[in-house]
Amino acid sequence: MKCHATEREERIFAATVQKVDSFTFVALPFSPRAAWGAQPRFPVSGMINGLAVQGTLGVEGQNYFLRLSAAWLRASGIQIGDQVTVKLSLDEHRLSAPPKEQGRP
Repeated sequence: MKCHATEREERIFAATVQKVDSFTFVALPFSPRAAWGAQPRFPVSGMINGLAVQGTLGVEGQNYFLRLSAAWLRASGIQIGDQVTVKLSLDEHRLSAPPKEQGRP
């Protein structure tokens, strides 16, 4: 997968929507640490096939991914196995906010 950055450090790449058990995601072909520096977490915002998306990157070992909710998938019309174009950037506004506690609004 090719990945490139624009001047604003937006990362643009092609990905396949994947599903493992009930977990649907796109894998990142780059290291957010290398792209955006060491952070305690990586909240991101951007677009997938031109549709707005935001979330916090997950990590398994050295591999990062963006989880896609069932509601977002239904609304987008994107299916598991689809090839998509992803544009992501670090959401610095959400980076400075403390994470929400589980179960609290």
